[in-house]
Amino acid sequence: MKDASSNGQIWIECAVLAGLSGLLAVLMNKGFARFKPVVEPPKVQTGDTPAAPWEMPKPEEKAEAEPVRRALEQATAQIDAPEKADKAAKKLEELAGSATNGDVEQAKKPEQPDTVIDRVAESSQRVEQAAGTGSNRGAPPAEAAAEAVAKGIVQATKEAVTSSGREREALAEATQETMNPDQQGAPEAAHPQQRKYLRQAVIKRMKPLDALDAELFLAINHLPHNRWLNGFFYFFTFTFSAGLGWYAVLAGLALMGKPRRSLEAASHTILPLSVATMTVEYPIKTFFRRRRPFIDVIQATVIGKKPGSWSFPSGHSSGAFAGASLISRYYPHQRPYLYLIAALVAFSRIYLGDHYPGDVLSGSLSGIVLANAVRKGQDAFMKER
Repeated sequence: MKDASSNGQIWIECAVLAGLSGLLAVLMNKGFARFKPVVEPPKVQTGDTPAAPWEMPKPEEKAEAEPVRRALEQATAQIDAPEKADKAAKKLEELAGSATNGDVEQAKKPEQPDTVIDRVAESSQRVEQAAGTGSNRGAPPAEAAAEAVAKGIVQATKEAVTSSGREREALAEATQETMNPDQQGAPEAAHPQQRKYLRQAVIKRMKPLDALDAELFLAINHLPHNRWLNGFFYFFTFTFSAGLGWYAVLAGLALMGKPRRSLEAASHTILPLSVATMTVEYPIKTFFRRRRPFIDVIQATVIGKKPGSWSFPSGHSSGAFAGASLISRYYPHQRPYLYLIAALVAFSRIYLGDHYPGDVLSGSLSGIVLANAVRKGQDAFMKER
């Protein structure tokens, strides 16, 4: 009877903590709704860039973004020497000026059509015009080429950052699939040397630590890609969004034996995991996103990250390592496997082109620190009862 009563109490604690966590998520979502991106960073597979099914653009919407691909490809083709790439990188900084990402998001866009497909078409036309007709016709060829590619990249980034939903996804896919086809497993794509010149020129103008972060990103992101590998890493990204995959792990551990231990682990994981993930995903990420210089976002587009994927710190990595740290206290023998799962989640964010390694490292450390701080507070509160 005593064991049954104790088990019942743990179930009640888990239910109450789950309710509190859900309420926290709703309140944070509502409080930061005007700041947070409408869609989550998209995921990548060969020849396409899939997101969650409800966020994927329709084929006809993707087709309307074709002018973005065409304009960026034609502009990039002109950067056939390092000197032109250097001029383009300098022009990118001039066009970005001192604006922050928050400034760009708040900038008023032209009146938008009602349908997604029409909004994608209009945004694509603006990118095509910027890249094709924005250059100085009387300028020397090198200057004209640099201006064309810089204006095209800046406009494509702006359109993605200031859009939402399937519109943003279609525009961001078109941009990334042009600037970083290696990620789609398409190394035979046109103009590889020109893209390399651009990346090298942009990295040269970065601060040392940012340049190192970009180089590490490219080393991981340009590992072999194919449909199977992209699907494998997308599984970890999708399953462990907001740390939700850890509850499936706890259920699996319960089925392996000692369900009471799994219940105890859940009761000490739900609230700390939710607080750590929500804190990184909303106030911390919102703060850094809005204050990030827009040139950083533009440079990330050239390096190969998707425009509009908010980087610092990584929310997925935060939830992954928070969960591994919390659960391993109750399953010490499973610690290597738990941290292996967390590492795969974190690695997937770089491999799929959503985060720099620095974003992943900061998110992982933040998740561990925040989760354990909340756990200690929860334990102290429960002992006083």
